[in-house]
Amino acid sequence: MKTAELKLCPPEPWPAPWRPRRFGPRRMLSVLVLLAAAISAGCVWNVPEPVLIREPRPEPVPIRVGVYYSPEFQGYTYRHHFSVTAWILGEPSAKLIREALALLFIEVVEVPRPGSGPILRGDLAGTIEPRIVSAQAVYFSEEHIKAGVDVQPVHITYGFTLYSPRGESVASWDVTGRGERPSSNLVDADSNRKQNFEQAMREAAWKLTSGFHEIPEVRRWLAEQASRKD
Repeated sequence: MKTAELKLCPPEPWPAPWRPRRFGPRRMLSVLVLLAAAISAGCVWNVPEPVLIREPRPEPVPIRVGVYYSPEFQGYTYRHHFSVTAWILGEPSAKLIREALALLFIEVVEVPRPGSGPILRGDLAGTIEPRIVSAQAVYFSEEHIKAGVDVQPVHITYGFTLYSPRGESVASWDVTGRGERPSSNLVDADSNRKQNFEQAMREAAWKLTSGFHEIPEVRRWLAEQASRKD
C-alpha cells in the first residue's frame, strides 16, 4: 500500500482574496493542530488507490483506440495550503482511466502523442487524451459546518479530448466526481480525505464509462466508425 514519504513540498501560495473566518473552539483547535503538524512534519506524499466501478458494464465498442498520457497528467499533484499532505493524483488516475477505457473498447494502445504519424498503428480509430482539469479538498466547508456535519469534501474533474487518426479534435468533455464521507475525528482526517479522493476518482471514472455513448460528438464518431465497417 502506497502512503507516505516524508520530504519537503513546494510552497503553495495563500489564496487571494482571503477573509478570516470565525471558528468555534473545536474548529480552532483543529486549525492549530494542522499548523503545528505543518511546522514539525515537513511534507507527506499520499497516493489514493481508487478501485474502478465495473458494474453495470458498458457495452464495449468494437474498435481499437490509442490513449495519450501527457507528462503533466501523470505527474499531477495537489496540496491544500492548510495541509502538510501532498496528494499524488496523476499516477493513480492514469491507472484508473486505463482500466476504464479497457471496458469501453476491444483494445486500447498507449501512444507517444495524440496526433498521427508513422509510429502509430494504422488500425487505431482515434486517440483519447485525458487530463486533470481541477482537484480540490475543502478543509472547512461552511455548508457542512452550518449543517453540523464534520465533512471535508473533495472533488476531481477529468477532461478528455478525442482525436481523429489525423490529429484533429473530434470531441471534448469533462466528468466530475465528489467524495463527501464524514470525518470521525481529527486524527483520521488524512485517512478520511484519502477515501474521499478515492470515491471522487471512482465516480468520475464511472461517469466516463457510463456516459461515453451519450456525448453527441462521440455518437457521431461511433456512427462513422460503424459505417466504415459496413
